Amino acid sequence: MTYRAVLFATAMIVCGASQAQQAADVPSAVTALEPLLQRGDIVAPPMTNGFSAAPFAPAPPLTRIIVYAVGSSNCGWEYPSAGQLSTSCDHGGAQLRTAVLEIGYGGNPFVSMNGGQLPGSAQIGHTSVCITGNQYTWPCTAGQTVAGWLNEYNLDGQQSGTFKYQNTSLNSPWNTIVTQINIR
Repeated sequence: MTYRAVLFATAMIVCGASQAQQAADVPSAVTALEPLLQRGDIVAPPMTNGFSAAPFAPAPPLTRIIVYAVGSSNCGWEYPSAGQLSTSCDHGGAQLRTAVLEIGYGGNPFVSMNGGQLPGSAQIGHTSVCITGNQYTWPCTAGQTVAGWLNEYNLDGQQSGTFKYQNTSLNSPWNTIVTQINIR
């Protein structure tokens, strides 16, 4: 059910039919962002070093973290290229969201915006990522082995600044990986 449908149904109950119709005619200030696209430029490396996908194998170590996308009411989704330090679009508006692609298993994420740690409730999505052919895809289908996660964060109320994400591998080599992007 969409946000507008819930708003309309609530108004019907609280205000009655005529006032509810008037409320439904008012445009909504918050519009939903389109679903994230799966880019074809993020290629999964060949399985080497003993980290092949196998049932009941240890979780793969954390090997890569990237800011996959930044989305806002003003710009929609922007997909930064590898090594891009800042967004191209001037993001802002009622919604500001980020998506982080994490390959491997981390267990201690630290997520911040402008130096302030985000609460756990800011995470609005946690989708399993698998390897299909030589591409990372999501969500995983039955029988696929999870290679990582796509984590989405709600930054509503922020207009610009530095978004930072870091995590530490759950197993050997227990490395910590950090990524960040300046959101304009």
